[in-house]
Amino acid sequence: MKRAIDGILAKRIDSYSIENGMPSLVLMERAAMKTAEYTAELMGTGGTACALFVCSMGNNGADGLAAARMLAMDGKECHVLLIGNSEHATPEFNVQLRLVKHLGIPVYFFDEDIHGKFFDEYTVIVDALFGIGLSRDIEGAYRRVVELINTSGKKVVSVDIPSGINSANGQVMGAAVHADITVTFGYAKLGELLYPGKSFTGELHVENIGFLPFDFAEYVKTQGTGVSALYFESSTDFGKYILKRPARSNKGNYGKPLIIAGSKDMTGAAFMSGLAAYRTGAGVVTVLTHESADAYLKSMLPEAIVKSYGEEPEAVLESALKAASVVVIGPGMSVNELSKRVTAYVLSHAEVPVIADADALNIISENTDEWLARKWTGGRAFPLVITPHVGEMSRLTGDSIKAIAADIRHYALEFAKRYGVYCVLKDAVSVVASPDGEVFLTTCGNPGMATAGAGDVLTGILAAVNAWVQDSFFDRIAVGVQLHAMAGDAAAGRLGEHSVMARDIIDSISELLK
Repeated sequence: MKRAIDGILAKRIDSYSIENGMPSLVLMERAAMKTAEYTAELMGTGGTACALFVCSMGNNGADGLAAARMLAMDGKECHVLLIGNSEHATPEFNVQLRLVKHLGIPVYFFDEDIHGKFFDEYTVIVDALFGIGLSRDIEGAYRRVVELINTSGKKVVSVDIPSGINSANGQVMGAAVHADITVTFGYAKLGELLYPGKSFTGELHVENIGFLPFDFAEYVKTQGTGVSALYFESSTDFGKYILKRPARSNKGNYGKPLIIAGSKDMTGAAFMSGLAAYRTGAGVVTVLTHESADAYLKSMLPEAIVKSYGEEPEAVLESALKAASVVVIGPGMSVNELSKRVTAYVLSHAEVPVIADADALNIISENTDEWLARKWTGGRAFPLVITPHVGEMSRLTGDSIKAIAADIRHYALEFAKRYGVYCVLKDAVSVVASPDGEVFLTTCGNPGMATAGAGDVLTGILAAVNAWVQDSFFDRIAVGVQLHAMAGDAAAGRLGEHSVMARDIIDSISELLK
């Protein structure tokens, strides 16, 4: 896995490298070199191409000036548009501006006379306005130039992060540049992986510019500032977790998930969860359901052991929990007094990992503090995973959907730490947060996965990977969430986003585990 960071950590890493002997201008030159490379690609080989570098007076602008210089020295036509108060220019900016002027590169200053037609002669616009340190909304002339960039119709390269995107949570700070390519340095920024920032970032390229190795764990322990998250950069990165099965093995080696799910009118959820668990490699799946769903599930999922419980479920639960390696509870279970008894028994008696979803979360949300009280945690011999979407998270926390959607990493992490659970907060980018403060972000998934049953598929996947992923429990959950998103993308690739059904996501799992 790779690590994504916010602006606070990015600045600390930059300072750490400089404090330990790496000259700041060396870092800047390498950043500019990478920016120049991607700009040149968009400019093409035609002799009429011209790039406009839109630069403010800080170090992000200095990166842009240095890139313009490099391209000009390579025979490319480049112009510079400056905005801001020159009295506030950084020393690095002034160095780069002197070099640009020495080469005779045309330099313009933004004023009210600059309008949309000014951009017509350019092939590519390089956004070097604001970097990762932006702390307030873009207003005035800066907002105007962002709007002009966005309406120019030109290809746009952003330096480090699209100007106007919050580096920590991806929110738009008044206005933001829509980039075709974003060249970021050292580490991806959280705001480039989270929505809405992700939709402004375009193609994201993370480039090594020479930052010295940084001990994140030690820094967080001693400083406690800045935020970060892990993510899979590529399918190759993910692939190392998919282990080959030994030739000499049996079904007992691959886990015995217990799926407590289904009710009279919601049998499909139990089926989807059970089938997904099997397709993800589970050895023996047991489905424990209400007696009204028993016959249906036995006919639809003959590979599973299907048992039912009546109005006195405790005895059946006791036996089923003893045989399980992991428990899923909630899909299609309904919310009534019986399902509350089932949920309470599982949370108080399980000794293996428990994954709570759907109606189990609806039950818990009636009094989150009571259901997830520290008394459970203190005596709990198992990790508890909750898998809410943003609406369910709103019910669990009492906070608005709007507030949660604006900073899903924060909400997932704070909930995980408060209640001692692993929180999988499902959204366009899903977040996994652990009780000890680690966070993971998905890098794939699509709107086609907004379909009934997709969450049930996730619970089955999570139950299965618990057996065959050999790393930490956090890694198991991260792998499961990423596999689910990748399967959704594979399904959308075959069928189109409009036509994806939950079963299509299940069908795609096997493609990814070959």
